[in-house]
Amino acid sequence: MADCCQVIDGEGMFQEHQLTRFVQDKGVLNARTNYQVVAIMGPQSSGKSTLMNHVFGTSFTEMDAMVGRQQTTKGVWLAKSPKVAEHCTLVMDLEGSDGRERGEDDTNFERQSALFALAVSDVLLINVWCHDIGREQGSGKPLMKTIFQVNLKLFAPEPNRRRTVLLFVIRDKSKTPLDKLVEVLSDDIYKMWDTISKPPQYVDSKIDDFFEVQYTALPHYEDKYEDFVADTVVLRRRFTTEGEASLVRVAPDKLPADSLVLSTQNIWGIIKSQKDLNLPAHKVMVANIRCSEIKQDQLRSFTSDQAWQALAQASNSQLIRDFGTRVAALLRSCSKGYEMEAMYFDANVRIEHHAELHTKLVALVSGPFNAQLSLLAKQQLAAFDKDFKLTLIEQPSLGFSAAAEQAAGLALGGFDLGVQELLIPGTDLTADEARSQLSALVAQHIEKAKQARIGEAVQATEVTLNKLIAVPVVELLATFPHNLWQQLHAARKQALSSCLSSLTESLTGVRLDEKEQARLVAQLSTAADKRLADLLQEAALTRVSKMRDVFNHHFNLDESGTPRTWRPKDNIGVLAKQARHKAARVLALLAIVRPEDYAGDDAVQAAIMAMAGKDIEEASGNSSSRPDGSQQEVINSSNTSTGDSRSSHAGFELATATQWPGVPTKDVLIAPHEARLAWREFMSASALSVQQAQVLQQANLMAGKRSAPLWALGAILFLGWNEFMVVLWNPLYLLLGAVLFFFGWQMYSELDVDAELQRGPVMGLVNIYNKLGGVLRTVGLCRWLLLAPLYFLECC
Repeated sequence: MADCCQVIDGEGMFQEHQLTRFVQDKGVLNARTNYQVVAIMGPQSSGKSTLMNHVFGTSFTEMDAMVGRQQTTKGVWLAKSPKVAEHCTLVMDLEGSDGRERGEDDTNFERQSALFALAVSDVLLINVWCHDIGREQGSGKPLMKTIFQVNLKLFAPEPNRRRTVLLFVIRDKSKTPLDKLVEVLSDDIYKMWDTISKPPQYVDSKIDDFFEVQYTALPHYEDKYEDFVADTVVLRRRFTTEGEASLVRVAPDKLPADSLVLSTQNIWGIIKSQKDLNLPAHKVMVANIRCSEIKQDQLRSFTSDQAWQALAQASNSQLIRDFGTRVAALLRSCSKGYEMEAMYFDANVRIEHHAELHTKLVALVSGPFNAQLSLLAKQQLAAFDKDFKLTLIEQPSLGFSAAAEQAAGLALGGFDLGVQELLIPGTDLTADEARSQLSALVAQHIEKAKQARIGEAVQATEVTLNKLIAVPVVELLATFPHNLWQQLHAARKQALSSCLSSLTESLTGVRLDEKEQARLVAQLSTAADKRLADLLQEAALTRVSKMRDVFNHHFNLDESGTPRTWRPKDNIGVLAKQARHKAARVLALLAIVRPEDYAGDDAVQAAIMAMAGKDIEEASGNSSSRPDGSQQEVINSSNTSTGDSRSSHAGFELATATQWPGVPTKDVLIAPHEARLAWREFMSASALSVQQAQVLQQANLMAGKRSAPLWALGAILFLGWNEFMVVLWNPLYLLLGAVLFFFGWQMYSELDVDAELQRGPVMGLVNIYNKLGGVLRTVGLCRWLLLAPLYFLECC
């Protein structure tokens, strides 16, 4: 064996190092493409190595007949023929098939090595005993059928391009003519090719498209040794180009010799990875078939069992006591039935199918098991809802979150306890997923109830917030104090703070994280801003009415809130001017939204006051009366303020503006053009009020100048002549009468009796009575007693 190398060992490992060294040492590399590979396959101890040694002069190990029939060649060996010198001939000897050393359970290697020889060699010798021709197993037909089928699938050869020579060597030929043997063998081979499974592209192909099938026969090695040696010499000549019926084939696409190692290594790797060659032994195949049948019978028996059908049907509608124990008993019965029937078959196959049976049984019972878990989860979810509500009612001091946790713990604990009766011993079915789903449903229910509680509290708080903001804001937007915006923001803050405290108190026991708390604060803050914005927008929409109300309050009412009667001494022009400035200030305050620190000196207010001041001055020039000193002082002050505003904001003209400078759109309540229209409408309405006041004042003035009728004066003189003479001639009576006259005249003037009686007798007397106390304190009888002489002298 010194001239040979092992290409593949008995364990199926490719010997790359040995093959590389062999190719280098034997000069195979120098042959380039001028080489051929001849391999042989056949049953163990059929004389394969002996035949190759005699034909090619190699030194493969041969079986020693004196020792006994046993395995000689292990794996795949390669040698270079020294007797074929025309070109490099590489001879491959394979481990024999059907050997007792590997047994019937380990036939994978013989298939793999045979397919390797078929893929690598140019000529494949198939060693067949003469007496095995016509037999199914003895002639090696199953092995050839397998390698032909896998060769088409694995290597996809191209038809009629490179045909491998299959030389059937019939050993120990008998009296039967060679032609008859060839006929039988050829018929078997062609039938075998027609029956193998082929890829779609090879369905109509013939064996001759891929292989060149030839036949030869050799005499018995021991009985006719000389004839055997002579025939091997003849056979050797066929491996030369000049020999008769030469087996040398020239392949144009043959790989060079330096790629031989890499090519054979890749081919062996592909073959080793092909599972189609891993065919089981006969007893394993039988065990597979019978165990599969027994498995199916047991599955059918289990599914048709009345006890199981009753359990499966009831599992969808009600919880079954000891469900797991009862199902486990049915599973054990089915498993025991399988073991009883399959106990005599191969252990590995029996265990494998038993595991498959168990898997399928578990899959069958998993549906009812999950249905029971679902019913248990629904039951515990309903119990949680009931316990949660009862706890909130019976133990309000416990708090929402604590009550939820307590009820959730009871529900999950009840689920865990109920699962113990549902779990099926001997299976891997668990309730983990169902418990997780129940926990998620409980958490979802708690979160839903929590959000409902928060929603109710927030809704009630928003109602209170709207009331707390509306009351002071409406009052402020009716009076328009000088620090309007500061008070508006203060009212919003106070209402929001109060409502936040109320909300926190109403949500006591509900655990809120920082994000939820911030969200609630933001929600209430937004609600407060919206309510304030709505009230401001409403006030802006009724701006003319607000201006008229403020104007009427300052124009028609005096300092004490009493309606003016427009006496001759009232300066209507000055009062109208003051009231119009107050109304213009209302328009300026309502024009845009101001910050909390607003001091009343922005461009918007200055522009509106400048526009209003001009119109007020023009109107005052046409309708004002001559003012006294104090009133003139107010006018000068108002004019000075307006002039300062015009000078400080001279760059902004309201008459041509379309938007307020530097004011975002969201903060605009009244646009510039709307402010202009509102002011014009107000001035028209206020002019009518001023005109009515002037008419009324003129009427009062004319009424005061009217004297008593002549007949009344004559009656007074006739009836009071004696009294008049007594007073006239008595100085004391004269002085007392003068004092009483001037006191009564002053009271009459201060009470404005004429104007009050014009409202009607009853209303006039009531108003006179209401003003009587204040007038008495103002006039004072003692004051008139002291000043009466001076008044008397002045009148004289």
